[in-house]
Amino acid sequence: MSAPKFTTISIVTSVVLLIIGIVIGYFVGASTVAPVTITKTVMVTASPPTTTATTTPPSTTAVYSFKMPTGSPTGTYYIAAQAIAAIVSKYNPNIVIVAIPGGGSVSNSRVVGKGEVPISFATSMVAYFAYNGKLMFKGEPYPDLRAVGPIHPLIVGFIARADSDIKTIYDLAGKRVAIGEPGSGDAVVAELMLKAAGVWDKVIKVHVGDPESWDMLKTGQVDACVHHTIAPNPHLYQRSLTTPLTLIEIPDEVAEKLIKEYGFFAKAIVKKDTYNGMDRNVKVLKIPSIIIANANAPQDLVYNFIKTYWEHFDEVVKMAKFLTAVDRENPLAGIAIPLHPGAYKYWTERGIKIPPQLVPPELKG
Repeated sequence: MSAPKFTTISIVTSVVLLIIGIVIGYFVGASTVAPVTITKTVMVTASPPTTTATTTPPSTTAVYSFKMPTGSPTGTYYIAAQAIAAIVSKYNPNIVIVAIPGGGSVSNSRVVGKGEVPISFATSMVAYFAYNGKLMFKGEPYPDLRAVGPIHPLIVGFIARADSDIKTIYDLAGKRVAIGEPGSGDAVVAELMLKAAGVWDKVIKVHVGDPESWDMLKTGQVDACVHHTIAPNPHLYQRSLTTPLTLIEIPDEVAEKLIKEYGFFAKAIVKKDTYNGMDRNVKVLKIPSIIIANANAPQDLVYNFIKTYWEHFDEVVKMAKFLTAVDRENPLAGIAIPLHPGAYKYWTERGIKIPPQLVPPELKG
């Protein structure tokens, strides 16, 4: 996809476009995703022009207006995107972003990879498979997919009723396990974990995602379901108040096998009482959720997006408290695809060491 072209228009027309963008963002449903609208507006100074032999042309700046697809209306992506979009737009009058519900990591990676949307969210795992054309993206790689920065990590494992005999991932053999809808991020991460533990062919797979899977766990229709969300997930915690739940352990040997094979996994410990029914700390895994962008998204758009989000993080967190889990000390940990040039510029300015595999291909010459 070629880089967007700019058109010079009057400031009045620019304002009208901004208003139209906002109205569309609020009233058009999430089923359609419009591409980024990019225009240029003339910057007006307080001093009137003077008549001279040489006239300096007015400076211009790009105006960006787009809808950013996320996940379900009750999910963390939508909440985080609303918060980040509000702060980015607050400090950048030329950037108008409206967060809308979307299809989650897999769908977001596709529309961003195709260049239909400039920026969205995905897990590092899904972005990695989309970039490389593997698993659910087999035969359809998206080499223009780029990373921008981190959002909250997802706690990855399996959840079961607290009164069950399931204590570790090995105990899932012979059990009914809700692994998520076919082709979803849930289904992929469940398959990776179960195969690493050697029980993929021994479980009874139920292809249902949350929140339906959580209800099936409560009613006894499944014995366990994949946990691929923040911890605690407020909706799942609410269910644990009437049906005590617990995460099940991912032993070190399984975790280390996955970490060695895939760079986006990391070990995590979920503390007791995270859900009602958890009577001990539990070893699990985590995968970072990340901001993704198309390689052809304007560099200044991506640069200002990540710069504003990161430098006004305290304001963002007030609207999405779960973002306190973002790794502020090591923001590129778990990212497994190259950075966008705009993000590369920002993190370099911050003094963050960029691993060679994250350097944008565009900058390698």
